[in-house]
Amino acid sequence: MDRETADRIRAEAKRFMEDYCRTFDANRGDLVNLYREESVMNFEDREMIKGKEAIVAKLNSLQQFRYQISHIDCVPFAPTRGAIAQVMGDIWVDGKPDALFLGQSFLLHPTPQGSFWIALENWMTVDRSQRVLP
Repeated sequence: MDRETADRIRAEAKRFMEDYCRTFDANRGDLVNLYREESVMNFEDREMIKGKEAIVAKLNSLQQFRYQISHIDCVPFAPTRGAIAQVMGDIWVDGKPDALFLGQSFLLHPTPQGSFWIALENWMTVDRSQRVLP
C-alpha cells in the first residue's frame, strides 16, 4: 500500500470514528447502520455479541454515562484496505465522580461507497482505583 493511500485510509477512518463517538453520545440506536449481520462485539471479555441489532441493543442497554474521548488512533489494514482503530477515554457512570478508563478497538472494513462498517469491536473498561499490574 502506498503512502498516499495509507494516509487517505487513516484520515477517513478517523472521521468515521469521530462520527461514531458523536452518534454514540447523541443516539446509540443510530449506530445500527455502522454494523452488519456478521459484525461481532467482544464486550468486557465476557460476552461475544453477533449481528447489528444485537450489538446496538447491548449498547442501548448500558447505564447512563458521560463519555469523554481523549484519543482516536487509526492505522490502515492492508489486506482489506480497511483500518484498525483504537478509541480511548473516560466514562462516568450514573453520575459517580470517579471515571473509568474506556478502551475500544475496531476492525473497519471498507464499503463500496467509500466509508467503513464495523466488522469487530472490542469494548473494555478499567477501574483506575484497582491495581492491575504488580
